[in-house]
Amino acid sequence: MNYFIFILINIILPIFIQIILGYVVKKFTNFNNKALAVIQFYIIIPALLFVSMYNTKIDRTIAIKIIIHSIIIFVLLYILSVVLCKFFKYNKITSSSFTNSICLYNSGNFCLPLVQILYNNPIATSVQIIIMTVQSIVTNTVGIYSVSSGKKNVKQGILEVLKAPMIYCIIIALALRGMGIKVAEPVIVAMNSLGSAMVPVALISLGAQLAETRCSFKMPKVYFSNFVRLIISPILAYALVLILGLKGMAAEIAVISSAAPTAVSSVLLAIQYDSDPDFASQAVFFSTIISSITVSLVIFLVAGKL
Repeated sequence: MNYFIFILINIILPIFIQIILGYVVKKFTNFNNKALAVIQFYIIIPALLFVSMYNTKIDRTIAIKIIIHSIIIFVLLYILSVVLCKFFKYNKITSSSFTNSICLYNSGNFCLPLVQILYNNPIATSVQIIIMTVQSIVTNTVGIYSVSSGKKNVKQGILEVLKAPMIYCIIIALALRGMGIKVAEPVIVAMNSLGSAMVPVALISLGAQLAETRCSFKMPKVYFSNFVRLIISPILAYALVLILGLKGMAAEIAVISSAAPTAVSSVLLAIQYDSDPDFASQAVFFSTIISSITVSLVIFLVAGKL
């Protein structure tokens, strides 16, 4: 119990303080959080990604297992969500939003800062970036296809992924490292400086996005979605790391990441394609709040034990 309290106070509380600051500032100033998201997406995350991939050598076997783990978890959650939608007889619009609320989780704004604070290790950051990249591909392909109810095709989602700078940063960093080309010191210093802004910018941005959601306690399916996302998902992830033989820090991150709250991107997709945005907003808001306890519990159960 003392260790659980330690995690809650020293790991989770600093994260939520920054989220709350973003929430409060957004409410009082109504600043343009879209501009903040653009800076994060096109500058800060790519810089952090480049430095992490250039400086850190991840075992290829572990990297492949992490990718396989992320894909299988998505497939299992997708199948589970489809079965639940059929069982509860949700309509097509609600079903697509419900599926995304379970399958798409906040691997960037929430998990990346969490992993950095928890491990303070470039290898850990690289593992989470691999998971985040897989989630990005899933969001911009299956996520779009699901929420648009077939109005948009997967090809358009793939084109969106190809516009993201993260993939090119990975390729360039790995190519330079593989060829033994040394990056100029001023460039590395600049990339390190930009990457160090990831934690506060990501969490403030998340708080600002939450400030735009409407709060309602009258959607039981929201809590059911939260239960699957925050409880069932890490249980499946834990079973899968055992099956795949993942061990150590990579295994811990794979399980902890799977316990993250619903991705804000699920709200953006629901709004863009008019697919029950009220439900999507509630799923993100409440899963983020509840995750303060559930993620602490997952960390308590797996940290140093895999």
